[in-house]
Amino acid sequence: MLASTGAALVAVDAMTTAAAQSVIGDYDPASGSGKARPGLPAPPGIGQLRVVPCERVIDQQWGRLTIHYVAFTGRATTLRATLQPGQSQADLCGLPVGAQELMVTDDHGTAAAAEFSGELRHGDPAWRGQYQVRPRMAVDTAWMELSGERVELISQPAGIQVWAEPLPAQAPAVRHLWERVATLNDFHDPHFALDATIATLVAAGALHADDPVIGDAWAALAVLRPDGTRPAEAHSDLPGPWRSLLARWRQAGGPVGIVTVGAITPPFDEVTAAVIALESRDEHFGVTVELVPGARTGLPYRDLPDQQHLTWWAADNLGNHYLAEQGSWCSGDDRAGGAIGFWPALDPQASSIDLMATATATRAVIRIPLPWSNHS
Repeated sequence: MLASTGAALVAVDAMTTAAAQSVIGDYDPASGSGKARPGLPAPPGIGQLRVVPCERVIDQQWGRLTIHYVAFTGRATTLRATLQPGQSQADLCGLPVGAQELMVTDDHGTAAAAEFSGELRHGDPAWRGQYQVRPRMAVDTAWMELSGERVELISQPAGIQVWAEPLPAQAPAVRHLWERVATLNDFHDPHFALDATIATLVAAGALHADDPVIGDAWAALAVLRPDGTRPAEAHSDLPGPWRSLLARWRQAGGPVGIVTVGAITPPFDEVTAAVIALESRDEHFGVTVELVPGARTGLPYRDLPDQQHLTWWAADNLGNHYLAEQGSWCSGDDRAGGAIGFWPALDPQASSIDLMATATATRAVIRIPLPWSNHS
């Protein structure tokens, strides 16, 4: 767990990132991808973002196509869609015949092909995913036509608020300890990583061996990632966000729906985030994001790159908290993006949710109204 040890020492200023990278590289040459790379160009801006809610239903020969929203970014035009096969297609394997690709035209005279990629979940007859339009269309497109149907692009996401704020004061060692617990990462054993982190912080004099926060951290991890060695019981005396999170951990029953967001955050710790949409399912909810420059979710598990790390939290207006891990992801130095999944399921009574992309010293907050709430 060299990366866990190095990250802990860097967090409490006991070692520089470059020195930690050097040690990790000496012991594990395969992890050299995390070494500093001088001379990288300045990252580009996040670019333009426009997300248009649609919820347009178009009947097809193969079944029913629903376009939930159209997203225009500097890199792509995508149509978030659900494909509901008709009776003649229901028993066939794979996508409905004729649904893989659509031809799209717009008010600028652009004609483009839109290719579908998505998933079919067990027990759900509908395909859910997105069409990517190539070449991409202008951000000011007023309408597009597909399958002989015109889709007007005039709506806007409602009531989205965005701001950046400093993090509450907290000892660096304590903050780092909780960031390690919050790293829901399937690529390493989180119990070994936490053990190495605690041992390092204690050896560096940043934490006392009998500090109660250590027991709290182990109690939280036992609920998030049970391994059978500790009772997985939520402790009522844990810090507020953790107490709220663990009380509902693994709870399902969330509302099913999509909320378009289309928001760009102010810079926070030199990172800018674009949030495209939120999608809620029975067992969890997720958001589609782009980040400039590239950033990772959670603390490192093997190497120790220069790249900023983020911890994604969310809190609803009822006081419930949610924690995220990274899903499908496209990573780079100047830009990264993909899916961020939050657990547990959204409380169906919540009328708004604050997404909190948390960096080292600041966080960005995106407040999203939830239209399906009984209290909206």
